[in-house]
Amino acid sequence: MRKICVIAVSAVIVVVSMIMALVNPWLALALFLALAGSFVGNGLKKVPAKPPHKAVLMFFGKRQEETLDEGWNFFPLYPFFFSFVLVKVEKVNTEFASQKVRTPDRAEISVSASITWKPGIQGKQGSYIAYLNSGGEEGVIGILGDTIEDRIKTWATSNKEGPSSWMEAQGMRDDIHAVLAKSLLGDALEPVNSPIPTSAWTRFLDTPQSEPTEYDANPRNGWASKNPTTGDWNWGGLQAIFDGYSPEVRAELKRRIEHRKTDVRKLREGKGDFGDESLGITILRFSVNEVRVEGEVAKAAEQEEKERRERAADTMEIDNISDRAKKLLADHPGLTSEQAFKLVQVERGKATRTTIDVTGANTALGSDLLGLAGVAKEIMAGLKGGGSSGGGQGNRGGEGSGGGSGSGGKKGGGQPAKSTKELAQEFADANSGQYPRWDPLKRQPQYNG
Repeated sequence: MRKICVIAVSAVIVVVSMIMALVNPWLALALFLALAGSFVGNGLKKVPAKPPHKAVLMFFGKRQEETLDEGWNFFPLYPFFFSFVLVKVEKVNTEFASQKVRTPDRAEISVSASITWKPGIQGKQGSYIAYLNSGGEEGVIGILGDTIEDRIKTWATSNKEGPSSWMEAQGMRDDIHAVLAKSLLGDALEPVNSPIPTSAWTRFLDTPQSEPTEYDANPRNGWASKNPTTGDWNWGGLQAIFDGYSPEVRAELKRRIEHRKTDVRKLREGKGDFGDESLGITILRFSVNEVRVEGEVAKAAEQEEKERRERAADTMEIDNISDRAKKLLADHPGLTSEQAFKLVQVERGKATRTTIDVTGANTALGSDLLGLAGVAKEIMAGLKGGGSSGGGQGNRGGEGSGGGSGSGGKKGGGQPAKSTKELAQEFADANSGQYPRWDPLKRQPQYNG
């Protein structure tokens, strides 16, 4: 149509110029150049490339299916005959707010999703008109949000493809992704054509087979069964239905399910190219970001998980204490199990000289712990090397004869450094009644009287 207009207007300009040439050739030339220049200059318009745009052609104010690419384009007799509407065609990434719904067990969960799309559909000129009719970018985002919100609510309460509880909902992210993708893409996806939900067929035909949901095992549906006591499950019901199909139907069903899985995978990876003709857009990516439990149920679940981690930590701590006590008993046969355990507690900082109640030293337990605090330091020093133990014994020697030294006890009249084994035995003796108790300050047994 633009070509016809250009030809017609050009013909008029030429005719007028030829008529004027009969009167004055120079005036005719000037008139021709003026009319031609005005015609071209008025109609030459640029469609911007940054950001990328398309131009929807308009004729007498009515949008046409023809679209023009970025760059210079010609619109004859602009803007009265021909004009255009710009459409920005860059990718749009939209994050939807979390949608809160309730599962059949009345727990509140929230589902968040995001989508990447662009205006227009490759090969369909009228798609840009559909996009404009949908309200442009703002209108499309609103429609997509409403569609996702409605489908999430339907999925959460469905007794065929939805979850039976909030715990099951958290494990069905793939399922809700496929369900929402079908709602968004519609006819762009090849239909499976089965009265049984596609999600159930997908779990059944997985290799290996996926565990059925509670709704799959519901006797009302009869597709699978689960033993609540042992946890065993099977797809006996759906297997019987599948076996009842002819080989050709079974092969076609498998092909369609695999094709659906491939399309959904592409959509999640951002490699999709699915046109939505009703909105006039191409959907490139769709992802369910999170399925999260909310409210009091979330607090209870968090507390349960916290307690589980604490129990696991306690079990690990007990195992470590047990292993360390066994090693001490093996290395120092003179120790009792109770003494080894208390020594481990000193090592771990659970019982130290600063935390032991000295006022209880006259009791059996107080004497035992007080003696342990002194011996533990000597044993630990001995485990690290004889040098530090030697220094300790040197001090003891210095107390006796004045010649000992804290640097190692090798010189002077002090007693020689004792080995770890001797210290351990001395510790055992101190706690077995041979000595009343070990004096941690003087680092020697203290006798009464």
